[in-house]
Amino acid sequence: WNNTDGILLWDEFDVDKIALDGTVTHFLDYAAGTDYPVYAICDDGINAFWVTNVLDAGTPRLRVYKKALTGTSATTATLMISDNSTTVSEGVMEYIKDRIVMAINNKIYEFAPSATTLPSAVYTHADTDIVFTDITASGTAIYISAFSGVQSMIYKFTLSTSTGAMPSLTSAITAAEMPIGEKIYAIRYYLGYMLIGTNKGIRVATVDD
Repeated sequence: WNNTDGILLWDEFDVDKIALDGTVTHFLDYAAGTDYPVYAICDDGINAFWVTNVLDAGTPRLRVYKKALTGTSATTATLMISDNSTTVSEGVMEYIKDRIVMAINNKIYEFAPSATTLPSAVYTHADTDIVFTDITASGTAIYISAFSGVQSMIYKFTLSTSTGAMPSLTSAITAAEMPIGEKIYAIRYYLGYMLIGTNKGIRVATVDD
């Protein structure tokens, strides 16, 4: 969470807060075999937001929750979004440019931290096997990394100049592609450069919006 206070350590079913002095506080304690895992988590410096599944009529369905970072595993989470038409199998989310960007399965969404319903996807990838892996942003764009099989790429969403929103796209803008067999797992933007973590190591690329 807030970088001046510590970090959130996410380990599939559990999320812990680790303070700068090393103190560990349980934040989420989901039980393997009983609960579904946390598929993705992010924070805005005040609240943590995460996505998981719960059973609805016997079928696992998407839920997005939030909880103040000052809370513990004993603090009741607030249910933000309940969508009984979506079952999460892969997910990544990030609080970025004053909104939450979330990729679930082959769809990408953006919504406010106060959202109560899942909006329409801003983009749906034609490949249902695509795995979105990370999200970052530069000055005027949001970037999302992904891989499918042995191919990996970074998609770019240029924000609307009038509202600052991500436009709805029927086809993705590909900003970068990796050599066959190299998979992207993490991306971070910093001062004009993109740091790209792959199964081969770390690449550094310049960014031109």
